[in-house]
Amino acid sequence: MNHNLRVKPLSVCLAALFLMVFGGIWYGVLFHGVQMESHGYSTEDYENSSPVWYAGGAVISLFIAWGLGLLVRLGGVPGIKGGVIASTRAAIGFGLPLVTYPLVFSPYHDLTLYAVGFSQTVIAWTVAGAIIGGMTRER
Repeated sequence: MNHNLRVKPLSVCLAALFLMVFGGIWYGVLFHGVQMESHGYSTEDYENSSPVWYAGGAVISLFIAWGLGLLVRLGGVPGIKGGVIASTRAAIGFGLPLVTYPLVFSPYHDLTLYAVGFSQTVIAWTVAGAIIGGMTRER
């Protein structure tokens, strides 16, 4: 195994935890109304949601954090700076296209929800990358 691609598990777990908490605050508090209105959700929809779905969110966050960790290591710039550079590139190169799918294929083409989703992706991935980069040793 290439030792340069090793990512500290603790950094991945902390970055994933940040992604979940930040996403919860972003969509659950700051932009809750935008999310509900854009998708046509009601308060009851959220009240009847199973907590099992949050476990799925944790797994997704772990995969994102792990992928960001690999990109931080491949970027070759150690520390927080390297984490920010690699994760911002990932947010633009991967996050932007993924967040754009609902804008393009939804019948509503909701630019507000798109702006909320893309902003959250850039901010969250950049901070998660900084967390991972800050915990990554120089080679």
